[in-house]
Amino acid sequence: MHGTIKKLGHLHAFLISSLVQFLLRSHPNDIATNPEADIIQGCGEWFYWCREKLDGWPEISTLPGDLRNILDEVRSLQLDRLPISLEGDFPQIEETGMSPKKVHEVSRMVAYIIQIIRINKWDPSVLRIVDVGAGQGYLTRSLKAQLPQTKILALDADEAQTSGAQRWERRLLPLPSNENPPITHKTIHVTPEALYSTIDTWITEESPEGIDAKQEMLPVLLVGLHACGSLTPDVIKVLGQRSSGKTQWRIASMVVVGCCYNLMNPGESSPTIDLPVSAYHLAAQVPNHWLSSLSPPTPVPSVKLALRKVTWRALLGKKLRLNIDHLPIEINLTPGRQLPWSRLPTAKVHNFELNEEGTGATPEMRRLGRLKDTAYTDWETFVDVAEKKMGIDFGEKVKVVDRDMRTERLLECFHTLRCLVGTVVESAIILDRLVWVEELLKSEGRADLRTSLVNLFDQTTGSGRNVAIVVAPKVSSLTEVQ
Repeated sequence: MHGTIKKLGHLHAFLISSLVQFLLRSHPNDIATNPEADIIQGCGEWFYWCREKLDGWPEISTLPGDLRNILDEVRSLQLDRLPISLEGDFPQIEETGMSPKKVHEVSRMVAYIIQIIRINKWDPSVLRIVDVGAGQGYLTRSLKAQLPQTKILALDADEAQTSGAQRWERRLLPLPSNENPPITHKTIHVTPEALYSTIDTWITEESPEGIDAKQEMLPVLLVGLHACGSLTPDVIKVLGQRSSGKTQWRIASMVVVGCCYNLMNPGESSPTIDLPVSAYHLAAQVPNHWLSSLSPPTPVPSVKLALRKVTWRALLGKKLRLNIDHLPIEINLTPGRQLPWSRLPTAKVHNFELNEEGTGATPEMRRLGRLKDTAYTDWETFVDVAEKKMGIDFGEKVKVVDRDMRTERLLECFHTLRCLVGTVVESAIILDRLVWVEELLKSEGRADLRTSLVNLFDQTTGSGRNVAIVVAPKVSSLTEVQ
């Protein structure tokens, strides 16, 4: 663990450096509307370089020194993301409604979980699996198809997701009316306490007579495929828990892939890393796969579109700010936002203040909201769609005026650099969680469990969040990331 802590220290030192902090805390929406002097003070010489390089993607050797240093550190600090090799046959996923990306993720995760079960020689009829954040149940059903004797509990905070998963099951896993459903579903507001009590109640209900006193505790495997927001920390906090009732069980393993870091509860990003909210928004970037294989390489169409969305919205925000006194409608939004699980009827929902510095969440952009990709076909179309969405007449000048290509290019360069730093943010989150797990297991006296980071998915398929935190008594050396 010493090597991991040392690596985490290097990541942290990079992320709190002055220029990186400026990148994390400044959004193109802010840059577009701020005086140029403020930008220069924060960015240094690379600002001039970005503003002047309007054509193509320049060679690294032409970058100014401070920018080259950042890129070199990003390369050396970010975690390797190459997917592991998995042994054996992959389960055949034949469900309709799944994208190729989802099929790739589900099939590989099921194959890996089965491998973990075999390595640890768990009896599938004794093992219990809990899928946290089960959603529509794609992973849950695939696990059940491969492990028909294993009892599985699917948990989600959204009743609509739970109902959808149950409808899929009735269609795909039909049973005689006198038999129980193959998978148990519960809709709960997931917290560590609720997760533990729900597992305890479920196992007690499934085994009302308890188990033989001579038999070891029932092993429970926690899984989460892209456990959004604070679900991954919630699962980690349950490690080491065991029943004290008639039916004895304990957490024996965990395979969880995190996601949606921007939805984590304030103060629960990680135990030791304190970063601005905007840093977690950037952690989902996958710049290693942005460029095509052409010579010279150019951004792939999806990346061009993503940059266009950011820069055009920033440019529009600038024009709105410059003409704010002439707009016929007041732009206002109540500060704060609701928790992401607010659709759950039984959950207590509170508004809370967020420090949204660097997220681009200006009142104008909040009112504009999300637009369809077709809105960004050309500048005039974009302005026309924005007018209708916001109920504001921007005037012909905004539609036909030059888009200010130099500022647009600056914003592209600026946001690209922020996204590159985002890979280090995610690496820090993942390593921090790994250290946290190891310390928690040590404090719980769980010397029987090992921890590992495993790159389950291939990022080229679109599966950007591909690192699983794995906890198990045995982890195959052929699959473990060294």
